[in-house]
Amino acid sequence: MAKIKMYESCEIAEMCGCSIPTVVKYAQKPENEINFVGTDKRKTFVWFEDDIERFKNRNTARGRPKKPV
Repeated sequence: MAKIKMYESCEIAEMCGCSIPTVVKYAQKPENEINFVGTDKRKTFVWFEDDIERFKNRNTARGRPKKPV
């Protein structure tokens, strides 16, 4: 049986070298599909290895993306 390692938002921030609010804002968006435990403002986000890879590969360019022509 394979072991699955789960991470919390503070661990992700430390690993990626960014702030905890950045990680939480990413996790709160439904399109990013990060699992959580709890409700409303008491959510604890639970991260898996594939979630971390998606977070590292996210678009970090500032500003609004250009409209397609």
